[in-house]
Amino acid sequence: MKRKTRVKLLKFRRAFLDMAKRLLGIAAGSSLIAISFNAFVIPYGLLSGGVSGLALLGNYIFNIPVYLGIFLLNIPIFLWGLKELDRKLMTFSAVGTIVLIAVLPLSRPYIPVPELDLFLACIFSGIGSGLGLGIVFRNGASTGGSDIVSMIAKKKKNISIGTTMFCFNAAVLALSLYYFDLKIAMYTAISMWVGGRVADTVIEGFNRHKSVMIISDRSPEIADRIMRELKRGVTYLEGQGAYSGNAKLVINCVVSHYEIAKLNEIVQSTDKKAFIFVTETVEVTGKGFTW
Repeated sequence: MKRKTRVKLLKFRRAFLDMAKRLLGIAAGSSLIAISFNAFVIPYGLLSGGVSGLALLGNYIFNIPVYLGIFLLNIPIFLWGLKELDRKLMTFSAVGTIVLIAVLPLSRPYIPVPELDLFLACIFSGIGSGLGLGIVFRNGASTGGSDIVSMIAKKKKNISIGTTMFCFNAAVLALSLYYFDLKIAMYTAISMWVGGRVADTVIEGFNRHKSVMIISDRSPEIADRIMRELKRGVTYLEGQGAYSGNAKLVINCVVSHYEIAKLNEIVQSTDKKAFIFVTETVEVTGKGFTW
């Protein structure tokens, strides 16, 4: 086999595996949302945000199946999205929405409903939905509905996605107050908050680390100790004191959450006058962190 042919086959295989992994992730996340709905949301009369919340209202008030409500409400939204947004994004979002619509009725007979009080039900519904949504988002898709509307609003009117999502959720809660008592709306708000926090954690990644900048007159000594004692790499940045005009070597390094105390100890014991500031780093890839 010729080298060019081998390279093409390897590229095709890699692309195919990446696509399969992405589709499986979207399907898994959407299925988790559907299971959460069947286990915690629908049996306890809770609601959800966006289009799913409207579909749940339709189910509780008019007995319209949730999956049918989601399907009907998403038709005009997807048609709008196809005109305004990237086709690839819309294709993957269609996969997520179709899986959600399919798994909702198919899984319902097989999902046991745990006996919980309403507070625990809203907490676990938020966790399940947030995990599923975060997985779908991490794979570059959505489950349709208000997510797509939010992206269109961001593109056309520069309205933040968070603002649009908040308006959708507020509208669902306001409608729920008309048909249900205040308790359901409050528990639904808790579920939405938990779901949002869990989704953010999944999207941003669990490997949170600290990015550290150290300004000291004894930078080489500090850098040497960091490399020897923490086994972390450091980078020198050239700096200059604005007041003194003196040139300085600024140390930049990334450490785990658990190593920050040891790093502070190294810096303080080497140079008590050192200036150090720490910022949150959402995700780190590279030697020493992911391989």
